[in-house]
Amino acid sequence: MDIKETIKDIADNHHGFIKQEVPIIKSLAYKILKVHYEDCKDELIAVHRQYGRVQNELELALVKKQMVLFPMIWDNEKKPSEELLGQIKGVIEEVERDNDILLSEFRKLKKATNDYTMPESGCPTYESTYKKMEKLHAEVEKYIGIEREMYKYVLS
Repeated sequence: MDIKETIKDIADNHHGFIKQEVPIIKSLAYKILKVHYEDCKDELIAVHRQYGRVQNELELALVKKQMVLFPMIWDNEKKPSEELLGQIKGVIEEVERDNDILLSEFRKLKKATNDYTMPESGCPTYESTYKKMEKLHAEVEKYIGIEREMYKYVLS
């Protein structure tokens, strides 16, 4: 496994996608909350709150991975050290706990959106918002899977 290429792929493609999509989805979620408040109030309040939790967990995860874990892994690839590898293992354990929280928050979002299905009174923006949420959820699951394979390699 080429660690440099894997980290670059995760940071540029997967994290890049997330950084781009998260504020767009937030804006769309706010828009449908305002427009459909009367007819879908309970669902949209739950979705809005839950998406905020997902967004917070995503932001925390990206910072921790890009500012702490990935540089440590890269440093260890350049100059292996048992001490650094021990530190990496501790950070990976912490990141994995965070990933579990993040995936749990996504499952709650999926439930709040009725499996990303808009109600009958929805509009094209409503549908687009839910599709973007679903795509974000899938992308996060995909990149966490790639990261987990990298962590196995790093710790082997």
